[in-house]
Amino acid sequence: MRVMVALLVAGAMASGQSTRTVRDGVYGDEQAKRGKTVYDTKCGSCHDGSSMGPQLTDHAYLNEWENKNVRAFYSRILSTMPENDPGSLKEGEVLDVIAYVLQAQGFPAGSKALESASELDTVMFVRSK
Repeated sequence: MRVMVALLVAGAMASGQSTRTVRDGVYGDEQAKRGKTVYDTKCGSCHDGSSMGPQLTDHAYLNEWENKNVRAFYSRILSTMPENDPGSLKEGEVLDVIAYVLQAQGFPAGSKALESASELDTVMFVRSK
């Protein structure tokens, strides 16, 4: 796993992109507010900790994403959610939901919102320093 992370980081550096983590303030506060609205209306009925889906705001949930780039999380949401209408969420809605999940997980907001999915290629889920 560590080798994979090192390769991802090395690849990003070789392509001139700097790698950031979710601890680096990669989303904006207003974006997270919009994301909460989308989450509550389109995600929360299944992702409330019941048997339907995992509660995305539960700290244990992101363990499976540790050391992976946020783009993989984005792609999973975009292509499979919501369960009753997969692929119906727009790019901006998914980015907003990711911002809300990051906020709910305790990661700090930054000064600007996530603007495109391509930004997520070099943002890694990392809990500890």
